Amino acid sequence: MRKISTAVLLFVCLCISSIAFAQTTTNSPYSKYGVGVIRPQSFSQNFAMGGTAIGLRSNLNINSKNPASYSDLIVTTIEFNFMNNALWLDDGNQSQYKTNPYVASLALAFPVIQKTWGMSFGLMPVTSIGYDYTNSYTDENVGSVTEIRKGEGGLNKFYFGNGFNVKLDSSSNLAFGANANFYFGRSEFDSKTIFGNLSQGLNIWDLSESTTSDFSFDFGTQYQKNFSRYDSTSLEKETYVLTVGATVGLAKELNTKQNRIVRSFIGSADFGTIKDTILETNNSEQTINMPLEYGVGFSFEKKNKWIIAFDYNIADWTSIASTNPLYSYNKVQSFAAGFQITPKYDDYVGSYFKRIAYRFGFRYSNSYFTIKDNQINEYGITFGTGLPLRRTGTSVPTLNLGIEYGKRGKATDGLIQETFINFNVGIIINDKWFIKRKYN
Repeated sequence: MRKISTAVLLFVCLCISSIAFAQTTTNSPYSKYGVGVIRPQSFSQNFAMGGTAIGLRSNLNINSKNPASYSDLIVTTIEFNFMNNALWLDDGNQSQYKTNPYVASLALAFPVIQKTWGMSFGLMPVTSIGYDYTNSYTDENVGSVTEIRKGEGGLNKFYFGNGFNVKLDSSSNLAFGANANFYFGRSEFDSKTIFGNLSQGLNIWDLSESTTSDFSFDFGTQYQKNFSRYDSTSLEKETYVLTVGATVGLAKELNTKQNRIVRSFIGSADFGTIKDTILETNNSEQTINMPLEYGVGFSFEKKNKWIIAFDYNIADWTSIASTNPLYSYNKVQSFAAGFQITPKYDDYVGSYFKRIAYRFGFRYSNSYFTIKDNQINEYGITFGTGLPLRRTGTSVPTLNLGIEYGKRGKATDGLIQETFINFNVGIIINDKWFIKRKYN
């Protein structure tokens, strides 16, 4: 009981800490558009396999992307997921380097009824805003103009999900699940426009702060079929598993309250004098709109040996009208493929390297916005390992390491090309906690 209480208390404290301290998780200039950079809703195993998740089903790993997978859990699982985002920005003339470490997810999952009913809850970022840049140009009417733009914040979500499994026959089963998501977050924007050639010209300072809190739901299903045959050489029984999955995330109109003040001032950006208040609003009710999302995926595996997986997702942002003339919304299509191989998972007397899970993946998608008729595409190549740690009693800890190399955008037409390297560390603790023990 003490072990359970300590672990749950630690998990709750970490959740509270992540809420109390806002994270800056990106330095991307593209985060100023729409709702910001959209973060993948996956965990460390999925990350190293290109982000594939819809058709993956594991009894030891958490997969919140498809809540139907919770029903396969056989032990209580906690995962702490950390990320470091290294980013190189290139506009064709100069380059810049940025880096951001942050907590990518915290989650707990456990079987209520083994192989029948599983439950999970956790916390993760959904969108990220983080930019700080200066743009100078000459206007034919007012002369020199300098724009200073800053923004930070984003959306997070706390999810609570359940997954249920129905056995269809001796070799197949059907699972379904749902997540209830509480979205929350705070974003701040600071915009200054300086007219340099006007000695008594009034500059503009626009400050706004938005706070979001609302609920939404997503759903998933998985069909799994087992195939068995005997190896002609070793005469051992081999099991192959095909899993086909589908997910739906409902469209969202998240309630948001905004405080905004627009002022005129004279002087420089750092040493100015306020002249007048042009606009001031408090607790103005607004909404953040995000579209219906749906996806399909599958995995095929040789049990305890290898897995291949593929995902396809669609989010139709064209159903949402853009309020900014600088960009418009697109229909997003994303593809992901992943592979995992474990040479010999139960080789406890031989080489440790045979028990390591080696993972590879690839993903590609277009962005949900178009800038100046330019599509912003993105791709990533992933590699990773699942390192089994020393067992203690019924605990089966794992250290997952993953790295992703990729690019977003292009350095033409006044745009910026981003080259990124994301490094992921996932700590997984599995244990049989909620099982009543019998003593003689």
